[in-house]
Amino acid sequence: MIRTALKPGWLALLALLVVVVVSFYQLGMWQIGVSSNEASREHAQAQAARPTEPLAEVTGPQQPFPSDGAGLSVTTEGEYAAELQFLVPGRLLEGESGYWVVTPVRTQDPGEAALLPVVRGFVTDPADADEPPAGSVRVTGALAPSESPGEAGDLGRLPEGQRAAIDTADLVNAWDDPVYNAFVFLVDEEPAVTSADVRRVPPPVFGDSGIVWRNFGYGLQWFTFAGFAVYMYVRFLRQAARGERPGATPEGPQAGPPGNGGPPAGAAPHTPAGTADDRAPVPS
Repeated sequence: MIRTALKPGWLALLALLVVVVVSFYQLGMWQIGVSSNEASREHAQAQAARPTEPLAEVTGPQQPFPSDGAGLSVTTEGEYAAELQFLVPGRLLEGESGYWVVTPVRTQDPGEAALLPVVRGFVTDPADADEPPAGSVRVTGALAPSESPGEAGDLGRLPEGQRAAIDTADLVNAWDDPVYNAFVFLVDEEPAVTSADVRRVPPPVFGDSGIVWRNFGYGLQWFTFAGFAVYMYVRFLRQAARGERPGATPEGPQAGPPGNGGPPAGAAPHTPAGTADDRAPVPS
């Protein structure tokens, strides 16, 4: 079979098969990717459609994170505590590596001062991280649960003013005021006090977005087509190799064996009755 496969015609067919299989595989992966992306978009739209709620009606300082709070739009008023601002290194935005600029806002919602960490934006250079001025500000953003130290990976020893993650359990020990067991991704602030050099970080889509089964099924179909193409190539190659082996029975009509309608070897030909050889001579 290998000898047959190395013939020019079969090599050309093999090259075509490779192109077909690779194309079908890429089409299948594209459809599976579309199914995941479409599900993420639907989940993001559902998350964005939730109404904005006052922070005090959703959670309070040192309270457990609400079960349905991830991604919820909340609003609160207070004053940025610029002296407590810190950077979180190793974060990405549009393919660029840089830092989150996190500044807590000191709120009065529960009747006492409490600190809510706010991701005001992203910078690639720590020098671009501005400090907001004093004054009252209204913050609107997407609520997120506290990060764990392991989410940041191994960043080594960090310089002063940087933290590996927004870990509220760690912030409780570092700050004097009560701390919310959550943080927010800034969406809007009134008045706008954040510098234009600090780019907004789009709120992530929380939860399992799942897949769109229609597009996932299309992807599986392309994989099936690729497998069928390989099967047909191997089948035709085996048939061709079998027909080229020495002593192989040629295709087409075959002479029947003795006793199956054909005369045995060496037998005299049979003359049908009633022929001219069997008739008696006619008397004259």
